[in-house]
Amino acid sequence: MLGHNYNNGEFFSNIPKLCIGDKIFFTDNYNNIIEYEIYKKYEIDQKDISCTNQETNGMKEITLVTCNNFNGNRIIIKAIEINKTS
Repeated sequence: MLGHNYNNGEFFSNIPKLCIGDKIFFTDNYNNIIEYEIYKKYEIDQKDISCTNQETNGMKEITLVTCNNFNGNRIIIKAIEINKTS
């Protein structure tokens, strides 16, 4: 997922505050809440597209991408789905 960082608390502007171990929650079209845990956070050059690699070894994960408005890099957040057991 890509989003703008407006530095105003909207859209992806709070992504730089996220840390490894933080949780991200998504609600799907059936109102199921899907939980992800951040396992990696890093920055890349704005022309580097390596973070879009979809090889996950079968794991369900998300990648959040936004700009770092201070140095022109991109902030990357990788999170893996947490499987809930009943």
